[in-house]
Amino acid sequence: MRGYQLVSGSSGVYQAEEARIVQGTIDTNHTGFSGSGFLNLANSTGSYAEWTVPAGAASTAVLDLTYANGTGTDRPMDVTVNGARVATGRVFAPTAGWDTWSTASLPISLKAGANTVRVSSTTADGGPNLDRITVR
Repeated sequence: MRGYQLVSGSSGVYQAEEARIVQGTIDTNHTGFSGSGFLNLANSTGSYAEWTVPAGAASTAVLDLTYANGTGTDRPMDVTVNGARVATGRVFAPTAGWDTWSTASLPISLKAGANTVRVSSTTADGGPNLDRITVR
């Protein structure tokens, strides 16, 4: 995994292909993603991906998750930071298709040093496709 140093007042962008993935693949069969692909989590409860996010000091931040959901139903996910759940069943609503990307945001707290950000599918349908996360 490659990381970017998060410095107070700047953003850190983490592509899907930089994640540690459990039950999923990096795919390229839809358009509009950044980087070299997007994360397609397996259609199963508990499939997840995680990123290591460095922080120079303990701070609060905003986590942006860029996703696509080409189904007609929500794809909820749990979001944890350093093992603490910051969102339970966070809804990722349908987008206009698998080629249409949207952003969901939520506040998070970071500790000084390495932080683990994890997204986990909460239903048998899996999560949405994820292009990247941004910590700002």
